[in-house]
Amino acid sequence: MTPELLDRDMARRARYSQGAGIMRIIPAAVARPRDIGMLRATIGDARNASLSITPRGAGTAMDGGNIGPGLVLDLSSFDSGGCDVDAIARRAIVSPSLTLAELRAAAAPHGLRLPPEPSSAAWATLGGMVSTNAAGAASLRHGSIRPWIEALTLETVDGPLHLARGESPPGTHPVVGRWAQQVVPVLEQHRDEIRRRYPAVRKNSAGYALDHWLAHRELIDVVIGSEGTLGVITRLTVRLDAQPAVRMSLRAVLDRRDHLEPAIEAIRPYDPETLEFLDESFLGVIRRTQQSVDTDAALLGAGSILLADFTGDDASEVSARMAAAAAATAPHARIDLALRPDEIERLWAVRHGASPALAALEDGRRSLQVVEDGCVPPGALQAYIEAVDAACRSAGVDVVIFGHAGDGHVHVNLLPRTGDPSWPDRIAAVYRRVSGDVIALGGTPSGEHGAGRLRAPLLGALYGEAVMQCHAAVKDAFDPIGLFNPGVIIGRADPLASLKLGPNAPAIPADADEWLADLERTADWGRCRW
Repeated sequence: MTPELLDRDMARRARYSQGAGIMRIIPAAVARPRDIGMLRATIGDARNASLSITPRGAGTAMDGGNIGPGLVLDLSSFDSGGCDVDAIARRAIVSPSLTLAELRAAAAPHGLRLPPEPSSAAWATLGGMVSTNAAGAASLRHGSIRPWIEALTLETVDGPLHLARGESPPGTHPVVGRWAQQVVPVLEQHRDEIRRRYPAVRKNSAGYALDHWLAHRELIDVVIGSEGTLGVITRLTVRLDAQPAVRMSLRAVLDRRDHLEPAIEAIRPYDPETLEFLDESFLGVIRRTQQSVDTDAALLGAGSILLADFTGDDASEVSARMAAAAAATAPHARIDLALRPDEIERLWAVRHGASPALAALEDGRRSLQVVEDGCVPPGALQAYIEAVDAACRSAGVDVVIFGHAGDGHVHVNLLPRTGDPSWPDRIAAVYRRVSGDVIALGGTPSGEHGAGRLRAPLLGALYGEAVMQCHAAVKDAFDPIGLFNPGVIIGRADPLASLKLGPNAPAIPADADEWLADLERTADWGRCRW
């Protein structure tokens, strides 16, 4: 064992036992390789010690894919966050440790940006975003991060594998050989079942992207969204887009929830870049915690709110699109428009008040992400929201609902009273019922956060036995010794048996527990754990 590579100190391991989600697993060791040589030596040490490897970026993932019982590999400082922007080609070659905020800062002087923008953009690393196929609010126009990745290098059990769009993978690499011999025949055999079982939604980050491979025959698509189960991403080539010159915003305040879908369909044809919704449950939490986010008190009593951004390079054209959207939506809602930056900020203030409001809860409730990422066909959005509401009422659990309306993508925060001994059973009931509802509605349990450990047991119900056999074949081709992140994507362990709080939570030192609690309260994911 190499002491300077693998650290078994309990205090440090405890800091890596949680991500941003509900689970806690204490790793046997942690490591923080800073270059490719250290990474390879660390992987070798883990293999020699029979430790599985869980790659990890900033720790913002909510699905439990960034925690594990073996070695947690902290890549937040790997390759010093390298970034080389080619403004002419509109691309950047980056280290996986580079954050989205850092990439945007490097690209902005050239008038460029990477459009996908999850809410964790200030801390989320590019490696982590690619691993979960992250998206964010702008996915309505720009999609997830998948189409923006032109090339990547993956450190596998058989050494580095470079994959680039439009290029054949290196035929001499053992992974590529096993893919051709063991996986392609299985995918061809079950291609009709894959096409039938993958949900017809705008966003899906649950499992390997077999549907994309069938459509494009690009091996890179299988790695994107694979959550560290196939190897460690060490280099990325990212496509960039021009920064829009103009941004304007629209807010639609709806009296009733059943006006939500007609209002969404009224706005969608006018090409908004973002189209977000806040449910009455979300507004109620802000109102009850007395967060000062808007001077219009009536706003917080609304049935729902839609927020849309319209962007482009011509102010007249953008203004005309927004005005047309406003006119189309007016029969369903009260409309407010914003053209100046200060007006836009005020319009969006109610959305930005979410995290402070949830962090300000002092009444015994705790915000937990248990069914936080369901995505349904857009026409099923209202039915899904009502299903979530009904499940939570039945279980006696308060809930906050918001999300990406244009994508049919719903974020849900459960607010159980953790002083009640029955709260774990209550959230388990919601997990089972809502997971079944989202699949029944033709949706996916993960639109952008990944399957991880939290949703791995749901993939069999989502895809069926034949498609899960294809998943197993993919895993075996890339990682035949099961080194990387076992139990993520493919796994049946009960995720609610590994909660970070409650009577069965794994014990960690008190100072580490408080450190993690403070991290959750402040959402300071950039804080160093080392």
